[in-house]
Amino acid sequence: MRSILLAAVLAGSTAAPALAQDETPEAAAVQQAALTEEEIAAIPMPELVFEPSANDIDNYEKYFYFHRADTDFNEAYADILECDALASGFRIYAGASEPYPGYYGSQYGIGGVIGGVIGAALADAIHGSAARREARRANMRNCMAFKGYARYGLAKDLWEEFNFEEGNGREPEPQRTEALMQQARVASGPTPAAEAIVP
Repeated sequence: MRSILLAAVLAGSTAAPALAQDETPEAAAVQQAALTEEEIAAIPMPELVFEPSANDIDNYEKYFYFHRADTDFNEAYADILECDALASGFRIYAGASEPYPGYYGSQYGIGGVIGGVIGAALADAIHGSAARREARRANMRNCMAFKGYARYGLAKDLWEEFNFEEGNGREPEPQRTEALMQQARVASGPTPAAEAIVP
């Protein structure tokens, strides 16, 4: 439903500009043109009201949103795009666990190479994805706090409606843009009735 409502915004003249040959999607997104009032109104406002359980409160480090008073949508969107670009640039790659390049090959032959590759892939699948998600969350919290945004906890199911987690790869750009626009609506919307989380 929300995808249909955002189709005009995403396909409109203010969509992210075409990438220059050496330009990343993050750099292009930060230079996004300002949205009009009509385009902003087409972006659905996510549901934020809920009755927090003990489990919700325990997970506020993972599931949260930002808000800053007296901030318009385009300013909030630019801030979120910048912080997202910074947070998305933080990468933790597997394959650097060898004592030195080629160690397993020189010590154990082809079996060591294959075992090292399989072991690194398994370790990354188990630990790397979670570490990248945690790093992105921490970077977003720090960047948005630096820009003066307060952080508010949210229930996981509501958070998932307008957020994404990137552990093993980048989400497709249309889905990222849609989520980031909704985050900007929240960040520039009415002041939440809930109490802000103290960092």
